[in-house]
Amino acid sequence: MKIALTPSAYRALVVLGLAVTLGLSMGCKRDPNKEKHRYLDSGKRYEDQGKLKEASIQFSNALKVDHNFGDAHYQLAKVYLKQGLMMQAYAELMRTVDLQPGNNAARIDLGNLLLAGHQSDKAMEQAKAVLAADSNNADAYALLSSIASSKGDRAEALTQIQRAISIDPKKAGYHASLGFLESSDPAKAASAEEELRKAVSLDGKNVTAHLILAALLERKGDMAGSEGEMKAAIAADPKSINARGSLANHYIRQGNTAMAEQTLLKAAEDLNDDSAGADLLATYYLRTNQLDKAAAAYSNLVSKYPKSAPLKLAYAQILLQKHDIPKVKEIAAELTKTDSNLPEVSVLNGMLLLNDGKTDDAVNTLQKAAKANPENLQVKLWLGRASLAKGDTAAAQKSFRDASRINPRSMEAQSGLAQVSMQLHDYTTLSQVAEAAIAIAPQSAIPYLWRGMAEGSQKLWDKAEADFREAIKLDPKNSGAYLELGQLRLVQKKLPEATTLLEQALETNPNSARALGLLVSIDMYQKQPAKAMSRVQAQIAKSPQNSDMYDLLAQLQLQSGDASAALASSQKAMQLNPKDSGAVMTYARAQITMGDTAKAIGTWQQWVKDHPSDAQAYTILGTLQESQGDRTGATASYKKALAIQPDQAVAANNLAYLMTETGGNLDVALSLAQTARRVLPNSPDTADTLAWIYYQKGNYDSGRDLLEDALKTSPNNAAINYHLGMIYSKLSDKANASLHLKKAIAVAPNSQTAKDAQKELGLLG
Repeated sequence: MKIALTPSAYRALVVLGLAVTLGLSMGCKRDPNKEKHRYLDSGKRYEDQGKLKEASIQFSNALKVDHNFGDAHYQLAKVYLKQGLMMQAYAELMRTVDLQPGNNAARIDLGNLLLAGHQSDKAMEQAKAVLAADSNNADAYALLSSIASSKGDRAEALTQIQRAISIDPKKAGYHASLGFLESSDPAKAASAEEELRKAVSLDGKNVTAHLILAALLERKGDMAGSEGEMKAAIAADPKSINARGSLANHYIRQGNTAMAEQTLLKAAEDLNDDSAGADLLATYYLRTNQLDKAAAAYSNLVSKYPKSAPLKLAYAQILLQKHDIPKVKEIAAELTKTDSNLPEVSVLNGMLLLNDGKTDDAVNTLQKAAKANPENLQVKLWLGRASLAKGDTAAAQKSFRDASRINPRSMEAQSGLAQVSMQLHDYTTLSQVAEAAIAIAPQSAIPYLWRGMAEGSQKLWDKAEADFREAIKLDPKNSGAYLELGQLRLVQKKLPEATTLLEQALETNPNSARALGLLVSIDMYQKQPAKAMSRVQAQIAKSPQNSDMYDLLAQLQLQSGDASAALASSQKAMQLNPKDSGAVMTYARAQITMGDTAKAIGTWQQWVKDHPSDAQAYTILGTLQESQGDRTGATASYKKALAIQPDQAVAANNLAYLMTETGGNLDVALSLAQTARRVLPNSPDTADTLAWIYYQKGNYDSGRDLLEDALKTSPNNAAINYHLGMIYSKLSDKANASLHLKKAIAVAPNSQTAKDAQKELGLLG
């Protein structure tokens, strides 16, 4: 039954409702100052419990309430430091110091972080700022000690740490630092041990002190004492990767591999939620070449801890080494369902996509991961590699530069930058990358190779040779060093020495197809094709799974006129490496030589079907189609090549020329020809195409200049002579027109070009 309210009752109800609403609204409105401190306190509790991810969320929530909350910035920085997120920690510490200039603890943390990043001068600024505010700040003197130690000034380092101890004699870390400094001097061994024992007595949880003491005891032959200290370090912090790894390495040095393996297996189990812990055992197995044992161990671990993403990722890396791609894909599919937010999962999927030749998908996957994890080193490295595989050198270079910024000491980032520089023939950048890499790893041979290559490009032969020899000195088994020095001798026309060096390169690396190719080129230059053939066949016997060597054999067989044998050898290369486009090229050439161009076209049509992102393949297909008179098919292939790679010079050049022949848009053709000329500025073909378009558009002077220059390198090119003759005809220069038209007829008497030139000669009169 409906109940009617009187007007006065209705008004009372409205007022009551409004009062309740206002009361609730007023009650829900929180004090921002209290709210941000509530988040801060909650984050500290999580941090104390070791729940760092939850702590960082709460500190971030506090900053959402007040983005200038210095205490939250500092607490977040400390959590990032514990998580190993150094770039994020650096940003938060900088913000903290900016908001709280008097926060000496933040300045000390920032100084230590800067020192770890090899920015000792900036670290010194922080120490001085602290001492200006507090001349008795022991942590500042400890920081000064570390700075002096990084510069090799041991005396100053000792002075500063002793000053820190005099101010705060009960801080374990200071005694550990003093013990570490003294441990480098045999005469101070007893004092060093005393300091380290004092450190662990003051703070039994000081993992660093335990480990330094363990190293000191091992050096003096006290193996039991050393082992005990390492175990004490693990007990002090069961999650310490360094402590677990140190104990395993201790056993390895004693030849006790069983205990080393047991220690690492226990680490993988106990730290299965930590990628570094899960990786310790895998690293050991990979280093000792025990892939089968590694696969079995991680298969058991994954079965035991099915929710551990780090263990699955480590297992996947082992399976990749075993080339068990189907099993890796199974693991990747599981991880994508359960842990798709992990950047390591995106990296794994990116690697698999690259393996399948799906470069676009790999790039897309890694770009998404990079957007979600902008400071992840591995994501940036693999995005660079994927971009390089796609042919996008600009994107690859940016990713490798980002990786270098994230970790300035990453040799993988420097290697990526070097690879991009070499592809772009940018030897100035290669030299800069080499210098940076030498500073990072002065005992590595590779950066000296890069610098030598850059010097060689500038014809600084002596400097290049010195760097190549330094690389050989650092790594006598480095095939690349012998190879580069051998190439240098080739440039200097010192063939006997070049041959010896290249043979050394091949001896140190039997799979070096590049060294073999150069040796073959020397044999062919010396008119010894039989020796070249024998050399390649002998090397194939040593490296029967190398597709490049079969490809080289096929090329020699093709040159000798044995197209049938070339067909078989290139087919073998394709079987060994289905991704070997060079083998497909030789195979198609053999088909053409045997008079079967249609089959060659079919070969490339299948290749582009399997490799839809290969711009060069579409260009080759277009060239073959054009040679068969299929201008429609060629045009389509060239356009596909340019859609994938807009600066594919051969496709741009050929398409531009086709458009002039078929009545296409001359403005579009001009743009294409200009692109081709920019990429290949010394090519007579790009000069000819661009000049012919200038002719079609009435720009005869520009066309003439291009072709006159092109004739200097290709004086017997019929097309260039014909086109130049036509241009001179338009310029009313009959003498030069006749000269070049007759030359076109003479060099290609039975061609269509000759017929066209003869016709034009008749019109000249």
